[in-house]
Amino acid sequence: MRIFRTLPAGVLRLDDSAAISQADYGGTVLRHYAFADHWFKVNVTTDRGGRLTEPGDRTCRFAFNCDIATPMEHEGDSTFAVDLFTDVLVRQDATSYVVADRDEFTEMLGRGVISAAEGRGAERGLRDLVDLIEAGRLLRWLSDLAPFGPCRPPRARPMRRGQVPARLLPGTRRTW
Repeated sequence: MRIFRTLPAGVLRLDDSAAISQADYGGTVLRHYAFADHWFKVNVTTDRGGRLTEPGDRTCRFAFNCDIATPMEHEGDSTFAVDLFTDVLVRQDATSYVVADRDEFTEMLGRGVISAAEGRGAERGLRDLVDLIEAGRLLRWLSDLAPFGPCRPPRARPMRRGQVPARLLPGTRRTW
């Protein structure tokens, strides 16, 4: 399991419905959105002025890396979600996108790493996310939750690995 820690200054919202945080990765700001009522999470890259950026190499550039995932669970100052393998990579224009890793999703569903109920939730989350993108509403929707603009987020803390909590194991997750 990957554990990301955000300093309090980088937390823009943390409640039972959403978690929004941002951190500075050497001049690139990564803003993370997780939701209790959506089967996806969104990571957006901007500069410190709040303008969307597309880090990466020439073969795979995107400003939004959206993970199809279980809805967020919130406990204290922590949030939990399970990545369901499908990704949606969205360009800086917030309307051009590609769906990636569908084969990995299908494999994990077949192997029982993802339950049938989670598979249905993932498909619903993918449809909901693609609908937002194709309607040209993704950026506005995210900005309504936490406006983009000049910012001074804290420096990103290193990701670390840890044991998967029992609440996230196959067969025990509330989404199972």
